[in-house]
This record gives sequence, C-alpha cells and structure tokens, in this order.
Amino acid sequence: MDKIFIMNLGTTSFKFKFYAFEGENCDVLATGELESVGAAMSHYEISYPDGRTIVDDTPIADHGAAFAHCFAILQRDGIIRDLDEMSAVGYKAVHGGNLSGTCLVDDALIAEMERVTPLAPAHNPIYLNAMKDIRKRFPGLIQVARFETSFHGSIPEKRVTYGVPYQWKEELGIRRYGFHGSSHQYISQTVARLQPGARRIINCHLGGSSSICAVLDGKSVATSMGATLQSGLFNNNRVGDFEPFCLKPIMEHYGYTLDETLNILSKKSGLLGLSGVSNDLRLVMEAADAGNKNAQLAVDTLCDNILGYIGMYAAYLNGLDALVFTGGIGTNSDVLRKKVCENLSYLGLELDEEKNAQRGDGIISTDTSKVTVWRLKTDEESVVAGCVREFLNAQ
Repeated sequence: MDKIFIMNLGTTSFKFKFYAFEGENCDVLATGELESVGAAMSHYEISYPDGRTIVDDTPIADHGAAFAHCFAILQRDGIIRDLDEMSAVGYKAVHGGNLSGTCLVDDALIAEMERVTPLAPAHNPIYLNAMKDIRKRFPGLIQVARFETSFHGSIPEKRVTYGVPYQWKEELGIRRYGFHGSSHQYISQTVARLQPGARRIINCHLGGSSSICAVLDGKSVATSMGATLQSGLFNNNRVGDFEPFCLKPIMEHYGYTLDETLNILSKKSGLLGLSGVSNDLRLVMEAADAGNKNAQLAVDTLCDNILGYIGMYAAYLNGLDALVFTGGIGTNSDVLRKKVCENLSYLGLELDEEKNAQRGDGIISTDTSKVTVWRLKTDEESVVAGCVREFLNAQ
C-alpha cells in the first residue's frame, strides 16, 4: 500500500489530502486545512471519512511546522502508525523552470526553483521553505514535486515563444509556461470519461487565480498564463495581460519604484483595482447591482476577457466540443457563466438557464446545443497524488 501526503501551500495557508493506494483503489484517509500560518495563533480543521472533524487553534510557525503538526494528529488518531508508513509527501509545486513533470526533491530541484523564483515570487519561496524545513525535521522522508507547468508541456513551441530576442528564451527561460496544470489535467480526464466524443475542450479555471486552457485529444495546446502567474486572464487582484511600456509613465507620474509598481499590479489590480470594492467577485457583483459603475465595469471586463480567450482558443481548436467552468467562481457564479455563454451562440452553444442556476456537477447546456457546457468541481490533489504514485512505482 502506498500512503501519500499531498500539500497545497499558500502564503499563510496549508491544505492537505492524505491518500492510500492499493492496486487500483484510492482512498482519502484525511483532509485538512490550516489558516493563519505564521501568526500568533493558527486555526486548523482536519476531517476523516467516518465524519469525524478535529477543529482547534494552536501556534504554527511555518509550513514545515504545519506538516509536523498534522502528522502528529494523524498519528494520534490512528490514521498512520509512524513515519516509515508514509511513502512520500507530494507538492502541488508551481514553477520549476527547466524542470517539469514529477520530480524528486533534491539539491538540483531546489536550485532550479530558486533560480526561477523571480518568475514566481509569491509561490516558490513558500514551497522551498517547506521542502527545506521538512528535510531537516524528517531527513528520511521522500519528497516529490509535481509542477503546475507539467500539463502544458504539449503546447507547440510557436505558442510558448514570445517575440523577444531568442537568447532571452535560451538563457533566461523567458517563455510561456502555463499553470493550474493539475486542474486542467483533471478536467480534461473527467470530460474524456463523461463525454468520450469530446476532442476539443476549453476549460475555464476561475477563482482567486484564474486561467483558461485549450485541450485537444487530452493534451494542452494553449493556456492563458505565460512566464509568470501574473499574466493572462484578468484576475481577482492581479492585472493579467498588461502593456509593459506603461510601466515607465506610471512610475514617473506617481513616483513609484519598480517593485512598488509590480506589487500594485500583482496585489491591488484586477477586480480589486478596477472596482475599488473588493477582490471577491460576489461583493463586486453586489456593488454593481447597487449601481456602482466601476464595479459593473470590473464584472464586464472580466467576462469579456474570458470570452476573448474562448474565441481565440476555439480558433486554435478549429471548433469546440465542450466548454467547462471550474474553480470557485466557475462553479458558483451562474451570472458569470450566463454572461459569457450568451455571447457564444455563433458556436451553436445554447445555455440551459434552469440547469445553470442549479448547483453541483453536470451539464448546463440544452439538449440541442452543439457545444456541451459543463460545471465541474476540480480535484487538483488527486492528480498530484496519482502522479507521485506513478513516480514512486517507476523508481
């Protein structure tokens, strides 16, 4: 039996799922989430399949301490006897630069992640600190990273290349990588199972961080994020696609440094910056309904941005068989789905408004629609766990 602990890390959050694989069977032994990591007091919640839930508060200094704390609770509650019973810990790691796929966490991997940290400054340091800390605390524990860029390795070179001096690509790795790979892979595999004839799929992963992916015959052929997670689709507080030659006049006018300007573009833009209300789409929509013109513009801009990528990717795919909405916004906002889909009738797409207003996974297009529209919850951790298991079995 393989027991694999999968981590999904945020700046101050720690999420995990603990899997047990035996033959073709896969069971989730526990799930958990810790909030306010690094604060004076952290809140955590751990759930088991039998319905038990452990909720408490305790100081958690960092992500390494979060793993140690969760492991101790799993051990106390009889989910695992000792560390030797754990096959590996796996990371839903973000940016590996020249490394892609599923890789052993070793000195070379850490060095490459450090090299490309300027391309993922909000994500790579968190994972690097956790990897190094767990190495010190549990030196015999196997650590494996599954990079979010992996699913996009099939995108043609012409579509990952920027129009910049070619040596920048060769020497610095300045190219499109794409992210949210685990989610896009899960949705691709799920649609292939539910709608076997769907060769041409566009998946809209919409949440706090958003991206769109075009899939042909199960392989990514285009995605909206580029060299960094800041580019591409309009996000909750990230600018998305932006004209770099605007940086100079912005800095000169406001007296910002480059770091200050980039901080605004990555943390105070998108829905938050344009609406002036919130980075939460629900609150922005409420403000728009109340007559806030900037909030309405933010909603309209987001929907139009999504629509534009769908149109471009439908052209890349030479048509469309399935359109999927996933992520927190994608699965929960029927208003956004309607606003996007009502402009796609030229593809023969027809949204069923009654189905769209419902909850849960399923088809939300009409029976006569030429494009099947899905609302599907993603499961990134299961993809990472499966990849880690394949990696372990191949060693």
